[in-house]
Amino acid sequence: MGKFSKSSLVFLLVFSYSLSGHSLWIPEGSLGWKEAKDCYLPLTKEIPPGAISPNILNLDRIKMGEFAKESAELRLSSLECFFEKIKDLPLENTKPGKFGEYFAPSLLSGKEKEESFFTYEWRILLSDSRPYPLTPGEVNSAKQWLESHTEIKNEITNLSIEYLNEKNPKEKHSRYLDLFTGYYGSLLRERDKFLLSLSLESLKSYTDALKQRKEKSE
Repeated sequence: MGKFSKSSLVFLLVFSYSLSGHSLWIPEGSLGWKEAKDCYLPLTKEIPPGAISPNILNLDRIKMGEFAKESAELRLSSLECFFEKIKDLPLENTKPGKFGEYFAPSLLSGKEKEESFFTYEWRILLSDSRPYPLTPGEVNSAKQWLESHTEIKNEITNLSIEYLNEKNPKEKHSRYLDLFTGYYGSLLRERDKFLLSLSLESLKSYTDALKQRKEKSE
C-alpha cells in the first residue's frame, strides 16, 4: 500500500475508531468533494479502540446502540446537507431522483479510500512483529470479521446512494435513520464479537499497537 503521511495516519485512526466513515466523505478531486467536505460531521463520542462490551456473553447493546444511533444521525445529516447543496447545481441531465446515480462513483471512491485505511489497521492486526500475534484460530476469526465488515459497509454505501436518488429524501427520514442505525449497530456487534474472541494477550497487543501508531502520527 505504500507509506502513509502523518496526516493520513491521523485520518486512518479517526476512521478506524469511528466505524470507518460515519459521515459522508468524498475524496478530494472527486465529483462533489467540496460539498461533501462542507457537510462532514465529526463524532462527539469517541469509540474506544478495544471492545465496548465486557465479554462475549454480555454484549453492551445499550452503549453500542448509542454509538450506532449517533453514527447514523451523522451519516443522515451529512447526506441531507449534501443533497441541499447539490440540488440546485447545474448538473447536466441530472435532477432530484437521479443524484445517487450521478454521484455513485464519488461515494464508491470514498468507501474504497476508507477501506484502504481499514486495511492498514488490518495489517497491524495480522502483524507477527509484535508481542502475542494472533493464533491461527484468531486469524480465521479475523477473516470472518473482515467479511462481515465489508458486507455491511457495502450496504451503508448502497443505502447512501439510494437516499440521494430520492426526490424528497427528508420525507423518509425515519426510514433511513432506522436502517443506518441497524447497519452501524451490526458493525459494532461484529467488531465486539471478534475483539472479545481474542485472548487477553492478543487483544492487548493489538490495541497497544494501534495506540502506538496514533501517538507516532500525532
